[in-house]
Amino acid sequence: MARRGFKEYLTRHYRYFIIGGLFVALVVILIVIWSRSSHDDNNDEDNASTIPELETTVEVPKDKYEENAYADVNSLVSSYLGAMSTGDTETMASLSSSLSDDMKAFYEAQAKYVGNYSNYNVYTKKGPADNSYFLLATYDLVINGQTTPLPALISLYVCRNDSGALYINSESLSADEEAYILELVAQKDFADLINKVEMDYNSALEDNAALASAANALKDEINKDAQEILVAKQQKDLEEAAEAEAQAQAESMAASASQVKCTSDNVNIRASASTDAESLGKTKTGDVYTRYEKMENGWSKIDYNGTEAYIKSEFLEPVEAEASTESSESSSTTASSLKPGDKITVKENVNVRKSASETGEKIATAYRGEQFELVELANGWCKIKYKGEEAYVKADYVE
Repeated sequence: MARRGFKEYLTRHYRYFIIGGLFVALVVILIVIWSRSSHDDNNDEDNASTIPELETTVEVPKDKYEENAYADVNSLVSSYLGAMSTGDTETMASLSSSLSDDMKAFYEAQAKYVGNYSNYNVYTKKGPADNSYFLLATYDLVINGQTTPLPALISLYVCRNDSGALYINSESLSADEEAYILELVAQKDFADLINKVEMDYNSALEDNAALASAANALKDEINKDAQEILVAKQQKDLEEAAEAEAQAQAESMAASASQVKCTSDNVNIRASASTDAESLGKTKTGDVYTRYEKMENGWSKIDYNGTEAYIKSEFLEPVEAEASTESSESSSTTASSLKPGDKITVKENVNVRKSASETGEKIATAYRGEQFELVELANGWCKIKYKGEEAYVKADYVE
C-alpha cells in the first residue's frame, strides 16, 4: 500500500481507531502492515515516525511510551473498560465527551458475546493538548462459551476538563490533533506494540479452531444485534417524541379551555365537526362542558366523558366564573359527612387554592360538576387532588 494512500485512508477513518476496540480493529492491522513495510526501508533505532510526510504545528515528541505510569489515567481506563465489558454505555458516556447512539448500540451488542475483561495495561504518550495523553490500552477478554482469553487493544485520547478531571475526548479533532496522533501511532514503539497484540491474537486463533470459528462469527452477530438495538432506540425516541407532542397539545388545550353550558335539550354531541358525524349523545339544558376550542365553522370542540367531541356553538354559552364569597363558616352537614377517598362534586364554581385559607394563592377555578378525590376534610376546607398535586377548596361548595 502506498504511503500517501494509507495516510489518506487512516486520516478518514482515524475516529474508529481512537474510540473503537473489539479485538484488533481493521485499521490497527493496517497500521501494522504499514509499519512493517516502512521498517524494511528504515533501519534507524530511534523512535521516528513511519509516516514522515504528516505535518502538524505541534511538536511531536520522540519519547518512548510509558507503561502504567499515571494512576489516574489507569483508573479512568479501568472504569471505561469495565463499563464496556458489561455494555454499560451510560457509564462509558459519563467518562467521555460524547458517545454516539451508533457506538452505544455497538458496545451493548458486543457485551452480549464477550466479557471477563482482565490484565489491563496502559501505554501512554503525552498528547497534543496541555495535560493530555494519547494511549493504547491492552487487555484480555473471553468470548462467551470459550475459556481461552484473547488479547484486545483500544486507543484513547485523554484530556482534562476545567476542573482538572480526566475524560476521554471523542469529539471531532483539529487538523493538528489528527496529525499529531497519527504520528504517535506510527512511531516504532507504538507500532511494535500493535504488532505484538496482532500476533498474539492470531496465534491464539491458530492454536484453537473452535475459538477461531467463534471469533470469526462475532463480527456479523454483533453488527446485526447493534443494528437491532439502534432501530429499537430510534423507534422509542419517535414514540417518546410523539407522546411529548401529544402532552404538549393537551396542556395547550387545557390552558385555553373554558366552561360552557348548553342552552337547549337534545342537541347532538358528535364525533367530528359535521352534522353527518356519529352522534355520541344528546344534551340537556344546563349541562356544563369544558370547551377546548370555539371553531370558525360554527362548532365547538368539547370534552365529553373524557373524549373530544363537537357541538354546535350556537347552543352553548360561557359559564361566568362566580366571584368566590368563601366564608369562614364550617362545612355544611352534607360536606361534614364526607370521608377521605370519597369523590366530591363541585356544586358551585369555587376557587382552588394552594393552602386552606381565603388568602391562599389561587391556583384555578373549579367549575360546577367537576369531581375530585378528597384527601382530608378539616376546618371547613377540603384537601383534594388537583392535577396530581394537593390543593384546597371550601367545603361549602362541594357535595
